[in-house]
Amino acid sequence: MKGTIENENFDTKMETYDWRYSASIVGLIKYFNYLVDKGYAAESDLYQIEDDVLLYNKESITEERYLLFVEYYFQEYMHHRDIEKILSDDELTDEQIKLVNLKLKSNAIMKKVFKDIKFSLENKEIIIDQIKENRLLLIKETYRSGRSLYANFANINSLFQDVGSICRLQNYNIDTGKKSKSISYNWDFKTYNFEDEKEFDFIPFAFSKSYESFFINNNYSIKQLFNTNNLISNSDNPRSTLFSELKNSADFIDFDVEVITKNRDKDYFETLYIRKDAIRIFSKIKNYKAIKIKYRVNENYNRYLEKEVSDSILNNIKIDALIEMLLKPKQDTAKYKYPNYSYNIKTLIEINTLIYGGDKMDKQMKSAYASAKRVMKEIPENKVDSYKQKLISAITFKDYDRFCQVLLQLSSYSGVVFDFAYDLFGNFDENKNIAYTFINALNKESNKDNGGKANE
Repeated sequence: MKGTIENENFDTKMETYDWRYSASIVGLIKYFNYLVDKGYAAESDLYQIEDDVLLYNKESITEERYLLFVEYYFQEYMHHRDIEKILSDDELTDEQIKLVNLKLKSNAIMKKVFKDIKFSLENKEIIIDQIKENRLLLIKETYRSGRSLYANFANINSLFQDVGSICRLQNYNIDTGKKSKSISYNWDFKTYNFEDEKEFDFIPFAFSKSYESFFINNNYSIKQLFNTNNLISNSDNPRSTLFSELKNSADFIDFDVEVITKNRDKDYFETLYIRKDAIRIFSKIKNYKAIKIKYRVNENYNRYLEKEVSDSILNNIKIDALIEMLLKPKQDTAKYKYPNYSYNIKTLIEINTLIYGGDKMDKQMKSAYASAKRVMKEIPENKVDSYKQKLISAITFKDYDRFCQVLLQLSSYSGVVFDFAYDLFGNFDENKNIAYTFINALNKESNKDNGGKANE
Protein backbone atom coordinates (compact mmCIF):
# COMPACT_ATOMS: atom_id res chain seq x y z
CA MET A 1 0.00 0.00 0.00
CA LYS A 2 1.25 3.49 -0.86
CA GLY A 3 0.58 6.71 0.98
CA THR A 4 1.82 10.26 1.48
CA ILE A 5 3.58 11.36 4.65
CA GLU A 6 4.81 14.59 6.19
CA ASN A 7 8.44 14.06 7.03
CA GLU A 8 11.57 16.20 7.05
CA ASN A 9 13.23 13.95 4.49
CA PHE A 10 10.54 11.97 2.67
CA ASP A 11 7.03 12.46 1.31
CA THR A 12 5.96 8.91 0.31
CA LYS A 13 5.72 5.55 2.01
CA MET A 14 5.07 2.11 0.57
CA GLU A 15 4.21 -1.01 2.56
CA THR A 16 4.47 -4.67 1.59
CA TYR A 17 0.68 -4.91 1.25
CA ASP A 18 0.69 -7.63 -1.42
CA TRP A 19 3.29 -9.05 -3.81
CA ARG A 20 2.94 -6.16 -6.27
CA TYR A 21 3.93 -3.64 -3.62
CA SER A 22 6.69 -5.92 -2.32
CA ALA A 23 8.13 -6.29 -5.83
CA SER A 24 7.85 -2.54 -6.43
CA ILE A 25 9.82 -1.94 -3.23
CA VAL A 26 12.61 -4.30 -4.31
CA GLY A 27 12.76 -2.57 -7.71
CA LEU A 28 12.77 0.88 -6.11
CA ILE A 29 15.65 -0.03 -3.79
CA LYS A 30 17.71 -1.28 -6.75
CA TYR A 31 16.96 1.99 -8.55
CA PHE A 32 17.89 4.12 -5.54
CA ASN A 33 21.11 2.14 -5.02
CA TYR A 34 21.98 2.83 -8.65
CA LEU A 35 21.50 6.55 -8.05
CA VAL A 36 23.79 6.34 -5.02
CA ASP A 37 26.47 4.52 -7.03
CA LYS A 38 26.25 7.14 -9.79
CA GLY A 39 26.61 9.96 -7.28
CA TYR A 40 23.16 11.51 -7.67
CA ALA A 41 22.57 11.56 -3.91
CA ALA A 42 23.43 9.86 -0.64
CA GLU A 43 21.39 6.82 0.38
CA SER A 44 20.03 8.64 3.44
CA ASP A 45 18.57 11.30 1.14
CA LEU A 46 16.93 8.79 -1.21
CA TYR A 47 15.23 6.21 0.98
CA GLN A 48 14.83 4.71 4.41
CA ILE A 49 13.69 1.23 5.45
CA GLU A 50 11.52 0.72 8.52
CA ASP A 51 10.71 -3.00 8.88
CA ASP A 52 8.02 -3.50 6.19
CA VAL A 53 7.78 0.15 5.09
CA LEU A 54 9.90 2.01 2.52
CA LEU A 55 10.14 5.80 2.83
CA TYR A 56 11.26 7.90 -0.16
CA ASN A 57 10.67 11.08 -2.16
CA LYS A 58 8.61 10.71 -5.31
CA GLU A 59 10.64 13.55 -6.90
CA SER A 60 13.65 11.23 -6.91
CA ILE A 61 11.91 9.20 -9.59
CA THR A 62 12.31 10.79 -13.02
CA GLU A 63 11.85 9.33 -16.48
CA GLU A 64 15.43 10.06 -17.51
CA ARG A 65 16.95 8.47 -14.41
CA TYR A 66 14.62 5.50 -14.73
CA LEU A 67 15.69 4.90 -18.34
CA LEU A 68 19.39 5.22 -17.55
CA PHE A 69 18.85 2.65 -14.81
CA VAL A 70 17.11 0.40 -17.36
CA GLU A 71 20.14 0.74 -19.65
CA TYR A 72 22.43 -0.26 -16.79
CA TYR A 73 20.30 -3.05 -15.31
CA PHE A 74 19.25 -4.68 -18.60
CA GLN A 75 22.37 -3.78 -20.56
CA GLU A 76 22.51 -7.24 -22.17
CA TYR A 77 19.31 -6.34 -24.08
CA MET A 78 20.46 -2.86 -25.15
CA HIS A 79 21.64 -3.18 -28.76
CA HIS A 80 22.95 0.39 -28.89
CA ARG A 81 25.24 -0.37 -25.94
CA ASP A 82 26.65 -3.38 -27.78
CA ILE A 83 27.38 -1.12 -30.73
CA GLU A 84 29.08 1.47 -28.51
CA LYS A 85 31.31 -1.18 -26.97
CA ILE A 86 32.34 -2.51 -30.38
CA LEU A 87 33.01 0.96 -31.79
CA SER A 88 35.22 1.82 -28.82
CA ASP A 89 37.90 -0.43 -30.35
CA ASP A 90 40.46 1.26 -32.58
CA GLU A 91 40.50 -1.58 -35.06
CA LEU A 92 37.50 -3.66 -36.05
CA THR A 93 37.34 -7.13 -37.53
CA ASP A 94 34.99 -8.16 -40.33
CA GLU A 95 32.93 -10.09 -37.78
CA GLN A 96 32.53 -6.98 -35.60
CA ILE A 97 31.45 -4.91 -38.60
CA LYS A 98 28.92 -7.59 -39.52
CA LEU A 99 27.62 -7.66 -35.92
CA VAL A 100 27.18 -3.86 -35.82
CA ASN A 101 25.08 -3.99 -38.99
CA LEU A 102 22.94 -6.74 -37.50
CA LYS A 103 22.45 -4.69 -34.33
CA LEU A 104 21.39 -1.63 -36.35
CA LYS A 105 18.37 -3.62 -37.56
CA SER A 106 17.77 -5.67 -34.40
CA ASN A 107 14.37 -4.20 -33.45
CA ALA A 108 11.83 -1.62 -34.59
CA ILE A 109 13.32 1.40 -32.83
CA MET A 110 16.86 0.62 -34.03
CA LYS A 111 15.55 0.44 -37.61
CA LYS A 112 13.67 3.72 -37.15
CA VAL A 113 16.61 5.65 -35.70
CA PHE A 114 19.28 4.34 -38.07
CA LYS A 115 17.00 3.95 -41.10
CA ASP A 116 19.09 2.97 -44.13
CA ILE A 117 22.48 3.49 -42.49
CA LYS A 118 24.91 0.66 -43.13
CA PHE A 119 27.98 0.74 -40.96
CA SER A 120 31.42 1.15 -42.43
CA LEU A 121 34.61 2.55 -40.93
CA GLU A 122 33.85 5.89 -42.61
CA ASN A 123 30.54 6.55 -40.80
CA LYS A 124 31.55 5.40 -37.32
CA GLU A 125 31.11 8.88 -35.80
CA ILE A 126 27.68 9.30 -37.40
CA ILE A 127 26.43 6.17 -35.65
CA ILE A 128 27.95 7.21 -32.33
CA ASP A 129 26.28 10.64 -32.61
CA GLN A 130 22.93 9.04 -33.46
CA ILE A 131 23.13 6.92 -30.33
CA LYS A 132 23.95 9.94 -28.16
CA GLU A 133 21.10 11.99 -29.61
CA ASN A 134 18.53 9.20 -29.32
CA ARG A 135 19.78 7.31 -26.26
CA LEU A 136 16.67 7.71 -24.11
CA LEU A 137 14.36 6.87 -27.00
CA LEU A 138 16.38 3.75 -27.84
CA ILE A 139 16.28 2.63 -24.22
CA LYS A 140 12.59 3.35 -23.76
CA GLU A 141 11.34 1.58 -26.86
CA THR A 142 13.69 -1.39 -26.54
CA TYR A 143 12.64 -1.81 -22.90
CA ARG A 144 8.94 -1.07 -23.35
CA SER A 145 8.45 -3.57 -26.17
CA GLY A 146 10.95 -6.22 -25.11
CA ARG A 147 9.27 -9.60 -24.56
CA SER A 148 11.75 -10.35 -21.80
CA LEU A 149 11.55 -6.80 -20.42
CA TYR A 150 8.63 -4.48 -19.61
CA ALA A 151 6.22 -6.16 -22.04
CA ASN A 152 6.61 -9.42 -20.12
CA PHE A 153 5.18 -7.82 -16.99
CA ALA A 154 2.86 -4.97 -17.95
CA ASN A 155 0.83 -3.27 -20.67
CA ILE A 156 3.41 -1.53 -22.88
CA ASN A 157 1.21 1.57 -23.13
CA SER A 158 1.28 2.06 -19.35
CA LEU A 159 4.99 2.85 -18.91
CA PHE A 160 5.39 6.23 -17.14
CA GLN A 161 1.64 6.80 -17.19
CA ASP A 162 -0.15 8.22 -14.16
CA VAL A 163 -2.20 5.93 -11.94
CA GLY A 164 -4.97 4.44 -14.04
CA SER A 165 -8.38 3.00 -13.31
CA ILE A 166 -7.00 -0.46 -14.15
CA CYS A 167 -3.77 -2.03 -12.87
CA ARG A 168 -1.00 -1.85 -15.48
CA LEU A 169 0.29 -5.39 -14.87
CA GLN A 170 -0.28 -8.34 -17.20
CA ASN A 171 -3.57 -10.13 -16.45
CA TYR A 172 -4.57 -7.25 -14.17
CA ASN A 173 -5.03 -4.92 -17.14
CA ILE A 174 -8.35 -5.49 -18.93
CA ASP A 175 -10.74 -3.97 -21.42
CA THR A 176 -13.44 -2.82 -18.99
CA GLY A 177 -16.00 -2.45 -21.75
CA LYS A 178 -15.73 -6.09 -22.79
CA LYS A 179 -14.71 -7.98 -19.66
CA SER A 180 -16.15 -6.12 -16.70
CA LYS A 181 -18.61 -8.90 -15.84
CA SER A 182 -16.35 -11.87 -16.44
CA ILE A 183 -13.63 -10.70 -14.04
CA SER A 184 -15.88 -9.55 -11.21
CA TYR A 185 -17.36 -11.53 -8.33
CA ASN A 186 -21.08 -12.34 -8.53
CA TRP A 187 -21.33 -10.01 -11.56
CA ASP A 188 -20.42 -7.03 -9.34
CA PHE A 189 -17.77 -5.03 -11.23
CA LYS A 190 -16.87 -3.15 -8.07
CA THR A 191 -15.40 -6.30 -6.53
CA TYR A 192 -12.44 -6.45 -8.98
CA ASN A 193 -9.05 -5.28 -7.68
CA PHE A 194 -8.04 -2.32 -9.88
CA GLU A 195 -5.26 -0.85 -7.73
CA ASP A 196 -2.58 0.73 -9.86
CA GLU A 197 0.57 2.65 -8.94
CA LYS A 198 3.22 4.35 -11.06
CA GLU A 199 5.75 2.49 -8.93
CA PHE A 200 4.52 -0.78 -10.45
CA ASP A 201 6.85 0.19 -13.33
CA PHE A 202 9.66 -0.98 -11.03
CA ILE A 203 8.34 -4.55 -10.77
CA PRO A 204 10.44 -5.90 -13.71
CA PHE A 205 13.61 -5.16 -11.72
CA ALA A 206 12.43 -7.35 -8.84
CA PHE A 207 12.06 -10.56 -10.84
CA SER A 208 14.91 -12.83 -11.89
CA LYS A 209 16.12 -12.30 -15.44
CA SER A 210 15.49 -15.88 -16.53
CA TYR A 211 12.89 -17.21 -19.00
CA GLU A 212 10.84 -18.42 -16.05
CA SER A 213 11.08 -15.34 -13.82
CA PHE A 214 10.75 -15.60 -10.05
CA PHE A 215 9.92 -13.14 -7.28
CA ILE A 216 10.07 -14.41 -3.70
CA ASN A 217 7.57 -12.57 -1.53
CA ASN A 218 9.01 -13.39 1.89
CA ASN A 219 8.06 -9.96 3.18
CA TYR A 220 8.70 -10.53 6.88
CA SER A 221 10.98 -7.51 6.55
CA ILE A 222 12.07 -5.42 3.57
CA LYS A 223 15.75 -6.15 4.18
CA GLN A 224 15.09 -9.90 4.08
CA LEU A 225 12.85 -9.43 1.03
CA PHE A 226 15.56 -7.53 -0.84
CA ASN A 227 18.42 -9.85 0.10
CA THR A 228 16.48 -13.00 -0.81
CA ASN A 229 15.57 -11.74 -4.27
CA ASN A 230 19.10 -10.51 -4.89
CA LEU A 231 20.24 -14.14 -4.64
CA ILE A 232 18.20 -15.17 -7.69
CA SER A 233 18.28 -11.90 -9.62
CA ASN A 234 20.96 -12.85 -12.15
CA SER A 235 20.76 -16.62 -11.84
CA ASP A 236 20.54 -18.59 -15.09
CA ASN A 237 18.47 -21.13 -13.19
CA PRO A 238 16.64 -19.29 -10.39
CA ARG A 239 14.60 -22.40 -9.61
CA SER A 240 17.80 -24.22 -8.58
CA THR A 241 19.10 -21.17 -6.74
CA LEU A 242 15.79 -20.68 -4.94
CA PHE A 243 15.44 -24.24 -3.73
CA SER A 244 19.13 -24.54 -2.89
CA GLU A 245 18.80 -21.44 -0.73
CA LEU A 246 15.67 -22.83 0.91
CA LYS A 247 17.73 -25.89 1.77
CA ASN A 248 20.24 -23.65 3.54
CA SER A 249 17.59 -21.39 5.09
CA ALA A 250 15.24 -23.98 6.56
CA ASP A 251 16.46 -23.45 10.11
CA PHE A 252 15.25 -19.84 10.24
CA ILE A 253 12.30 -19.86 7.81
CA ASP A 254 9.37 -20.80 10.00
CA PHE A 255 6.56 -19.80 7.65
CA ASP A 256 5.12 -20.57 4.23
CA VAL A 257 6.79 -18.64 1.41
CA GLU A 258 4.91 -17.10 -1.52
CA VAL A 259 6.71 -17.13 -4.88
CA ILE A 260 5.36 -15.27 -7.91
CA THR A 261 6.41 -16.62 -11.30
CA LYS A 262 6.11 -15.09 -14.76
CA ASN A 263 6.82 -17.19 -17.80
CA ARG A 264 7.53 -15.31 -21.01
CA ASP A 265 5.13 -17.44 -23.04
CA LYS A 266 2.23 -16.72 -20.66
CA ASP A 267 0.36 -13.44 -20.30
CA TYR A 268 -0.33 -13.86 -16.59
CA PHE A 269 1.46 -14.25 -13.28
CA GLU A 270 1.31 -17.48 -11.30
CA THR A 271 1.58 -17.99 -7.56
CA LEU A 272 3.56 -20.77 -5.95
CA TYR A 273 3.25 -21.40 -2.21
CA ILE A 274 6.22 -23.14 -0.63
CA ARG A 275 4.94 -24.75 2.54
CA LYS A 276 7.04 -25.38 5.63
CA ASP A 277 6.81 -29.13 4.96
CA ALA A 278 8.29 -28.62 1.49
CA ILE A 279 11.07 -26.44 2.90
CA ARG A 280 11.85 -29.25 5.35
CA ILE A 281 12.18 -31.72 2.46
CA PHE A 282 14.45 -29.39 0.50
CA SER A 283 16.61 -28.99 3.60
CA LYS A 284 17.18 -32.75 3.73
CA ILE A 285 18.39 -33.09 0.14
CA LYS A 286 22.08 -33.85 0.58
CA ASN A 287 23.06 -32.82 -2.95
CA TYR A 288 20.59 -30.66 -4.86
CA LYS A 289 22.60 -31.24 -8.03
CA ALA A 290 21.35 -34.82 -8.03
CA ILE A 291 17.80 -33.74 -8.95
CA LYS A 292 18.99 -31.64 -11.90
CA ILE A 293 18.53 -34.67 -14.11
CA LYS A 294 18.82 -34.63 -17.89
CA TYR A 295 17.01 -37.84 -18.79
CA ARG A 296 17.94 -39.18 -22.18
CA VAL A 297 14.68 -40.34 -23.76
CA ASN A 298 16.45 -41.25 -26.99
CA GLU A 299 19.43 -40.08 -29.02
CA ASN A 300 17.54 -36.98 -30.17
CA TYR A 301 15.55 -35.91 -27.12
CA ASN A 302 16.30 -35.08 -23.49
CA ARG A 303 13.77 -34.59 -20.71
CA TYR A 304 14.79 -32.27 -17.87
CA LEU A 305 13.37 -33.47 -14.57
CA GLU A 306 14.34 -30.79 -12.04
CA LYS A 307 11.07 -28.87 -12.41
CA GLU A 308 9.00 -32.06 -12.15
CA VAL A 309 10.81 -33.11 -8.98
CA SER A 310 10.64 -29.69 -7.31
CA ASP A 311 6.96 -29.27 -8.25
CA SER A 312 6.24 -32.69 -6.74
CA ILE A 313 7.92 -31.62 -3.50
CA LEU A 314 5.95 -28.37 -3.46
CA ASN A 315 2.65 -30.15 -4.06
CA ASN A 316 3.43 -33.18 -1.87
CA ILE A 317 3.05 -35.55 -4.84
CA LYS A 318 4.85 -38.90 -4.79
CA ILE A 319 7.49 -39.38 -7.47
CA ASP A 320 7.07 -43.14 -7.98
CA ALA A 321 6.66 -42.72 -11.75
CA LEU A 322 9.91 -40.77 -12.14
CA ILE A 323 11.85 -43.31 -10.09
CA GLU A 324 10.45 -46.22 -12.10
CA MET A 325 11.25 -44.43 -15.36
CA LEU A 326 14.88 -43.98 -14.32
CA LEU A 327 15.15 -47.57 -13.08
CA LYS A 328 14.27 -48.94 -16.52
CA PRO A 329 17.52 -49.61 -18.39
CA LYS A 330 18.02 -48.40 -21.94
CA GLN A 331 19.99 -50.26 -24.55
CA ASP A 332 23.21 -48.50 -25.57
CA THR A 333 23.70 -47.82 -29.27
CA ALA A 334 26.83 -47.59 -31.38
CA LYS A 335 26.63 -43.81 -31.15
CA TYR A 336 25.50 -43.31 -27.58
CA LYS A 337 25.99 -44.87 -24.17
CA TYR A 338 23.11 -44.13 -21.81
CA PRO A 339 23.95 -42.61 -18.42
CA ASN A 340 23.92 -44.41 -15.10
CA TYR A 341 21.25 -42.70 -12.99
CA SER A 342 21.74 -44.73 -9.79
CA TYR A 343 22.93 -41.77 -7.72
CA ASN A 344 20.04 -39.61 -8.97
CA ILE A 345 17.62 -42.44 -8.17
CA LYS A 346 19.05 -42.76 -4.67
CA THR A 347 18.36 -39.06 -4.06
CA LEU A 348 14.84 -39.32 -5.53
CA ILE A 349 14.08 -42.28 -3.25
CA GLU A 350 15.20 -40.23 -0.24
CA ILE A 351 12.89 -37.40 -1.34
CA ASN A 352 10.03 -39.81 -2.03
CA THR A 353 10.40 -41.32 1.43
CA LEU A 354 9.95 -37.87 2.98
CA ILE A 355 6.89 -37.22 0.80
CA TYR A 356 5.48 -40.58 1.90
CA GLY A 357 5.75 -39.46 5.48
CA GLY A 358 9.19 -39.32 6.97
CA ASP A 359 12.05 -41.49 8.12
CA LYS A 360 10.19 -44.59 9.35
CA MET A 361 11.48 -46.67 6.39
CA ASP A 362 15.09 -45.61 6.88
CA LYS A 363 16.24 -48.73 8.76
CA GLN A 364 14.67 -51.13 6.28
CA MET A 365 15.99 -49.16 3.31
CA LYS A 366 19.50 -49.52 4.69
CA SER A 367 18.84 -53.25 5.07
CA ALA A 368 17.60 -53.44 1.46
CA TYR A 369 20.70 -51.62 0.20
CA ALA A 370 23.06 -53.90 2.13
CA SER A 371 21.20 -57.02 0.98
CA ALA A 372 21.47 -55.99 -2.67
CA LYS A 373 25.20 -55.45 -2.36
CA ARG A 374 25.59 -58.91 -0.80
CA VAL A 375 23.61 -60.43 -3.67
CA MET A 376 25.98 -58.81 -6.19
CA LYS A 377 28.89 -60.56 -4.49
CA GLU A 378 27.21 -63.97 -4.35
CA ILE A 379 25.86 -64.46 -7.88
CA PRO A 380 27.13 -63.72 -11.43
CA GLU A 381 26.49 -60.29 -12.97
CA ASN A 382 24.25 -61.67 -15.71
CA LYS A 383 22.01 -63.30 -13.07
CA VAL A 384 21.86 -60.02 -11.13
CA ASP A 385 20.72 -58.24 -14.31
CA SER A 386 18.14 -60.93 -15.04
CA TYR A 387 16.53 -60.73 -11.60
CA LYS A 388 16.71 -56.95 -11.66
CA GLN A 389 14.76 -56.81 -14.94
CA LYS A 390 12.09 -59.10 -13.47
CA LEU A 391 11.76 -56.88 -10.39
CA ILE A 392 11.58 -53.69 -12.49
CA SER A 393 8.95 -55.25 -14.75
CA ALA A 394 6.83 -56.36 -11.79
CA ILE A 395 6.92 -53.02 -9.98
CA THR A 396 6.33 -51.03 -13.17
CA PHE A 397 3.19 -53.03 -13.94
CA LYS A 398 2.18 -52.85 -10.27
CA ASP A 399 2.24 -56.64 -9.98
CA TYR A 400 3.40 -56.60 -6.38
CA ASP A 401 2.68 -60.30 -5.78
CA ARG A 402 4.99 -61.12 -8.67
CA PHE A 403 7.63 -58.78 -7.21
CA CYS A 404 7.53 -60.62 -3.89
CA GLN A 405 7.76 -63.99 -5.65
CA VAL A 406 10.86 -62.90 -7.58
CA LEU A 407 12.34 -61.53 -4.36
CA LEU A 408 11.90 -64.91 -2.64
CA GLN A 409 13.43 -66.71 -5.63
CA LEU A 410 16.43 -64.36 -5.56
CA SER A 411 16.90 -64.86 -1.83
CA SER A 412 16.85 -68.64 -2.31
CA TYR A 413 19.22 -68.54 -5.29
CA SER A 414 21.75 -66.18 -3.71
CA GLY A 415 21.52 -67.49 -0.15
CA VAL A 416 21.06 -63.92 1.15
CA VAL A 417 18.32 -63.38 3.75
CA PHE A 418 16.12 -60.34 3.00
CA ASP A 419 14.97 -59.07 6.40
CA PHE A 420 13.41 -55.99 4.78
CA ALA A 421 11.02 -58.15 2.72
CA TYR A 422 8.53 -58.61 5.56
CA ASP A 423 7.49 -54.95 5.27
CA LEU A 424 6.83 -55.41 1.57
CA PHE A 425 4.78 -58.53 2.19
CA GLY A 426 2.73 -56.66 4.79
CA ASN A 427 2.02 -53.43 2.89
CA PHE A 428 3.81 -53.01 -0.42
CA ASP A 429 2.28 -49.65 -1.35
CA GLU A 430 3.37 -47.93 1.84
CA ASN A 431 6.86 -49.43 1.68
CA LYS A 432 7.51 -49.11 -2.02
CA ASN A 433 10.65 -47.03 -1.46
CA ILE A 434 12.26 -50.08 0.16
CA ALA A 435 11.69 -51.96 -3.10
CA TYR A 436 13.10 -49.06 -5.13
CA THR A 437 16.17 -48.97 -2.90
CA PHE A 438 16.80 -52.69 -3.38
CA ILE A 439 16.47 -52.51 -7.18
CA ASN A 440 18.67 -49.43 -7.46
CA ALA A 441 21.35 -50.98 -5.25
CA LEU A 442 21.66 -53.83 -7.75
CA ASN A 443 23.29 -51.28 -10.09
CA LYS A 444 26.91 -50.30 -10.08
CA GLU A 445 27.41 -46.98 -8.29
CA SER A 446 27.46 -43.85 -10.46
CA ASN A 447 29.61 -40.81 -9.83
CA LYS A 448 28.01 -38.60 -7.18
CA ASP A 449 30.32 -35.71 -8.08
CA ASN A 450 28.59 -35.21 -11.41
CA GLY A 451 25.10 -35.82 -10.13
CA GLY A 452 25.08 -39.40 -11.27
CA LYS A 453 25.04 -38.56 -14.96
CA ALA A 454 28.25 -40.04 -16.20
CA ASN A 455 28.85 -40.58 -19.90
CA GLU A 456 26.64 -37.70 -21.00
